[in-house]
Amino acid sequence: MSSKTIVTACDHNFVWGTFLLLLSLRRRGVRLPVHVVTHNLGETDRALLHQIEGVTLFPAADEIDHRNIVYQKTAAILTAGTDLIMWIDSDCIVTGDITPLIEAAGEGLQIRMRPESEIAYLFKKRYAAGEKRGTLPHKVLEIWRNDVGSRQTPAIGTSCNAHCFTVHRKHLDFIRRWDAQIRKVIPDDAAGCIVNDRSFAYFLLDEAVMSSMLAFSEAPPPIRHYTMDADPACAVIHFGGRPKPWKRWLMRNMEYFDEIAGLLEWAEKQGWTLPHKPWYLQRKYKAFCWLHALLFEVQRHIRRNVHGLRKKNYC
Repeated sequence: MSSKTIVTACDHNFVWGTFLLLLSLRRRGVRLPVHVVTHNLGETDRALLHQIEGVTLFPAADEIDHRNIVYQKTAAILTAGTDLIMWIDSDCIVTGDITPLIEAAGEGLQIRMRPESEIAYLFKKRYAAGEKRGTLPHKVLEIWRNDVGSRQTPAIGTSCNAHCFTVHRKHLDFIRRWDAQIRKVIPDDAAGCIVNDRSFAYFLLDEAVMSSMLAFSEAPPPIRHYTMDADPACAVIHFGGRPKPWKRWLMRNMEYFDEIAGLLEWAEKQGWTLPHKPWYLQRKYKAFCWLHALLFEVQRHIRRNVHGLRKKNYC
């Protein structure tokens, strides 16, 4: 059986998310070592993460772009010396012991590839007249091909989702090249954003660059079937978008309210120190959190669709 390490990264804004991720791993029986690349953490933040067994903190190198923790993914991956290295975003939790599922990467890259319905939605503004929805737009592929500059025919027909993936260490050179490509094609003024809708081909930042590399680089790692979402009872849950559950609830995330409240209650039973627990992470306020989330969604719908104030750059 291959050796395994889980890696992530966080700054002060994602300490809550990282703490919840670590709690979920340990509560669900994942005993693998976890490496966390950190930036801008005070002693209280560091102590919060350090108290969980098997967690090692690595300070981010000075040369790493600190404006967004997605730029620290490669640094986190390179801290591991194991055969298999699993990256998980620090706004995720697990619902079961995912340890056996990591093995599915074999000697390749286990990553989620988006279905046609997601591609059609994500790229809806980028299709030319007559192009088939659900495929990657021709102009996006053309930009990726020119930027990567190796293959002429794409090796994949979709894009990946980079919130969670496992890579075998024999492909670390690909990860280094991915990091170099991010720095090459993502402009400095977009580095602090989660989504940069001003970019035609790289509005999903590191995810889009990973997809371009899988499509057009020479000798990309073989893509293995993603196993982390097949069983809801043993899955990686990603709280994409904003706000995050530790800031306020979205309706789509409310199904995990009891899971997160349970993590904090379990941590208290272990005798671990918790950060200040706001009212919206306390089980007794669940009904009010649901109402709060509903009102927020209604207000956001009005802002976006009635007043036309939809933001073009989600930072």
